[in-house]
Amino acid sequence: MLVFVDESYHEEKNPEAKSTFAAVLVRESKYRDFDTRLFDLKKHFWKVANPYDLELKGRKLMNERALIMPKTRDFISQIIWLCKEVEAVVFAVVQDGSFTLASESDHLPSLYRALMRRVNTFMEVKFPEEQATFFFDGIDHETNRTVAISFNNFMFRHWWGRSYKNIIPTSFFCDSLVSPGIQMADVLAYCVNQRYGGRRGHLEDLFQQFRAITYNHELPDEGFTLWGVQRIPAEEKIPFSVDVLGTEQRVPSSDESEEETGGPKGPATPQVK
Repeated sequence: MLVFVDESYHEEKNPEAKSTFAAVLVRESKYRDFDTRLFDLKKHFWKVANPYDLELKGRKLMNERALIMPKTRDFISQIIWLCKEVEAVVFAVVQDGSFTLASESDHLPSLYRALMRRVNTFMEVKFPEEQATFFFDGIDHETNRTVAISFNNFMFRHWWGRSYKNIIPTSFFCDSLVSPGIQMADVLAYCVNQRYGGRRGHLEDLFQQFRAITYNHELPDEGFTLWGVQRIPAEEKIPFSVDVLGTEQRVPSSDESEEETGGPKGPATPQVK
């Protein structure tokens, strides 16, 4: 399973700032079809000659002025429908405040961990014999290296990461210009972040279309649902003592909870996106 991840966040000075991490999951066997058909849609709507002539960006496609145009709304609905046809699944997690970047430690920020938790749960239930590979939008060598080390440390050094058997512990990076998976994750992240920031109107309809292709994991005996698209607290807790397969699961201590969030010294905040 290929997992494409991107983020969206408001300016720090915004008192209602939200930060969103989003993922689009596509099976390897379906990805070529997804790539080809997305290019067909770009050609049909925007008359481009090459796939890389138009990089999909949420802030360009889904700002208030752009969504006034029926053509833009139709295009976005078509690419969401394409995701459904190739059986793609989406996840998004939202927090109050500005986005925090992964640091070189096992203190992977909670937005990363919450997204990984949903992906691993989905894989355990739907594709227990397969593994998910994470792809992030590449920034620069040093930043990519920092995120990769943090991701890898979490998977090998933290007990929660070690329990995620359906995620490959090595992350990969690609250029969003030539990666339709990353472009879809960008559009999804922007849509969810804007919606939880208070926008409605035309955006609400598109948000609901995205939410229709997520996966919600329900545990009726525990009275708990792990929502695929959800606003989460600064530290998302697991309110049950067994994992999705019924295996006993150790509840973290308060010290471990602090360790997961990086303790009192959180990682740096990047520029606004």
